[in-house]
Amino acid sequence: MDFLDLHRFVRITAHDKALGAIIGAALGDTIGLYTEFIPRTECSRAYPTGRFSLLEADLTPFREDSHRDKFETADWTDDTDQSLALILSFLHNYVPGSDTPPVKPSDIAQRLQIWVQQGLRCLGRPPLGIGMTTGRVLMDPEYLRDPEAVALACWLRSGRSIAPNGSLMRTHPLGVMCAGKTLEETFQVATDVGKVTHVDPRCVVSCCLVTALIRGIIRGEVMTEADLDALIEASFTWVDGNAELKNPTGKLLNEEGPVMMEGLEGVESTLKGEEYRKYCYAKTLRELELDDRTMGYVFKCLGSAVLTLRFAIREGLGLDTKSTGLFETLISNLVMEGGDADTNACVAGSLVGSWVGYSRLPSHWSKGMRNAEWLVAKAETLSFKAGIMEPRPEVRVKMLVTDPDTELDGSKGLLNKEQLEKMEKDFVLKMLLMQKARREAKEAADTAARKRTGVGKWFR
Repeated sequence: MDFLDLHRFVRITAHDKALGAIIGAALGDTIGLYTEFIPRTECSRAYPTGRFSLLEADLTPFREDSHRDKFETADWTDDTDQSLALILSFLHNYVPGSDTPPVKPSDIAQRLQIWVQQGLRCLGRPPLGIGMTTGRVLMDPEYLRDPEAVALACWLRSGRSIAPNGSLMRTHPLGVMCAGKTLEETFQVATDVGKVTHVDPRCVVSCCLVTALIRGIIRGEVMTEADLDALIEASFTWVDGNAELKNPTGKLLNEEGPVMMEGLEGVESTLKGEEYRKYCYAKTLRELELDDRTMGYVFKCLGSAVLTLRFAIREGLGLDTKSTGLFETLISNLVMEGGDADTNACVAGSLVGSWVGYSRLPSHWSKGMRNAEWLVAKAETLSFKAGIMEPRPEVRVKMLVTDPDTELDGSKGLLNKEQLEKMEKDFVLKMLLMQKARREAKEAADTAARKRTGVGKWFR
């Protein structure tokens, strides 16, 4: 990565953008939870100001409902948990001076399967918000034999129709990891990692584009909308030009192992250039209809993220005095559209975060998010091991020591059956208690209102 040595500020800026991609995605995920699955019209009623704070002293409370009852305020969701499978895998498999690539889809697949069953062990987080396709693939008993084959079988059983955003939500760390790779190598890495759960070409091209955009922003190669548009077209051309990616036939598993499928020759691809460009060149968030019944569609998420990056590019290079509020404004506007808001804002947050850099993320978000310092430390180590950051000698030594958090079990051990059952029971009990408290509070408020108005006297 010779470009990093052009000037010391180049490396500093690239590092700031790498951190911005990781932390920006987590912040988008965290803020997006406020309006996830809520219609746009209800968002403005639930959050009239359209602005949010994660600081304890001024914490924006959740809209009270059974979905948000599952989560703690100021905490991220499954989107960031899944991205951590990529980050922790890379950090664990990195060997200085080795020719072995640290991005290992098989290791990532194993971590994802552990996560879907046990949660993020290093932080003791239970698995929450798991998408239907991701869950079906990861819970398949044959999954680790051949993750891509299991993902393909799941897609075929759906009639080749499903293209959700489950692989796109986690792909952004690959943009940091691929900062020193060629564009074609970057496309290949994004494809290989995405296909451990999602093989539809619409999912593949979306992962390729977001990964390539973050790589390009870090390298200073994406500076204008024309640069953005060039990568939109390059990503489509790369996937569309690969017959097996464009129209997966691949292999299925039987008792003897993987076997090639037959009878799918000539089946029309689900990847359509006209549809892809409709979403990638959208002019307004409203036209994407992010809160309709197809809210989890990968192109809706991709389109909203690309458009939000366009808005950021039009504001300039993130170097003026307005830049500290740019990320907050763009992400807040996006989540107020509702729908699958946490994933939309996670992906958009990774792009806009890399554009403005970590130093220009809103402090009342970055300092208030749960486990923020822990995540920043992981992002800094990732930047170093990806060849971007040059830490001080004493920090460099620390970063080369194996981090126990990167072990498959997070160095905490895997939960046994009894522990898993207790975790589930405790979670259900917490949900029931929250709903009971909310019901009692409403009844008390209704009683107080009747006493103030005198209503009820006539019915005694």
